[in-house]
Amino acid sequence: MERAFVRGFCWLIVVAISNLLPTSASAVTLSYEYSETGNVSFQSDTTLNLGGTCSSPCVISALLTMSGTGPSPSPTSGWAGQTLATIMDNLGDNLQLAVNAGNVGTNHNMNGGVFFPTVLPSTLDISTSSLASFLGGPGTIDYSLSIDLPAGAYVTPLPDTLALFATGLGLIGMLGWWRKRKGVGSMTEA
Repeated sequence: MERAFVRGFCWLIVVAISNLLPTSASAVTLSYEYSETGNVSFQSDTTLNLGGTCSSPCVISALLTMSGTGPSPSPTSGWAGQTLATIMDNLGDNLQLAVNAGNVGTNHNMNGGVFFPTVLPSTLDISTSSLASFLGGPGTIDYSLSIDLPAGAYVTPLPDTLALFATGLGLIGMLGWWRKRKGVGSMTEA
């Protein structure tokens, strides 16, 4: 009974880890939304770990989009917003994007760019920030950053995989300790 449990538990860990292993990704999209009245701001920092290969030079492109809904149009209402994105790799390449939107009602804007590292970078450090000012009522800002990777490159979900792997090893270790302790206790009784 215990062996079947251990075997099933190990199988579950292997399946969970295999679901988190790198898969070929053509694009990664980071999306954010916030709502408020008056002056509002939002910032996010993300690191993507990359794997795989690409032909030289690699082509990494990004598209920054921003949409917003401001207060109902009137002589005393309106809104304005700005979103910035900086993408840096560990090779020193840098791409900066900016989008401005606003007025009354709904507005949508986009801006894109490309950079060409000589080899596939191991990391992309992504910093995004957005600010908006709503006059005369509430508003909502949505922005997203889509990054296209070259064929043969993929995002490595390393932090999630390591945490799951460490948890699984810890549980297996505790199970082994419990079985050993249980065995020692039954030998003492005899």
